[in-house]
Amino acid sequence: MMFKPRLSLLQVNAVEDTPPRLRWMNFEICPHCEAIHMPPRLERLDEESPIVSRSDGVNFHLVLGDRPIEYPAGRQGETGWLSAGFWYVHEANGGRTETAVVLLRNRIPGRNLSGILNAIADKLYDKLQKTRILERGYEFEGGRLHKIS
Repeated sequence: MMFKPRLSLLQVNAVEDTPPRLRWMNFEICPHCEAIHMPPRLERLDEESPIVSRSDGVNFHLVLGDRPIEYPAGRQGETGWLSAGFWYVHEANGGRTETAVVLLRNRIPGRNLSGILNAIADKLYDKLQKTRILERGYEFEGGRLHKIS
C-alpha cells in the first residue's frame, strides 16, 4: 500500500492565501523595474565584473555596484579585506537608490569570490524582504552579515 500525503483544508487555504516569494537572481533586465514601468536594463560600471543582482520582482532590486576593492583603499600592501558596494531601490523608500557596503575577508578558504558575493546578495535580499532599508555598513564573516557600528 502506498502512502499519499494529504494537506488538510486549513493547510490548503494557508498555502493559497500566501503568495509565493520569488527571487530573481543575476539579471541584467530588472523584473522590479519592468513591474513599475521604469527602464529595466541595469547599467554596469564594468563589463568585466560579474552580475550579482536580486529582486522580488515587485518591491525592490539589489545589485553589486562594481567589483570589490581593497579596503582601506590606497593603503600599501594587501590588507586582507575587500569592500563591496551594493545599490538597491525599494519602493517603500520612495524608489530612490540607497547603498550598503559590505566588508569581507580577501581570502576565505574553500570559497571563490563570486560565490561569496552571491551569498552576501542572498543575505541582503532576505533583509530587504523584512525591512525597507538596509544598514549603511556590514561585515560578512562566518556566513553571516554583522552590522558595523
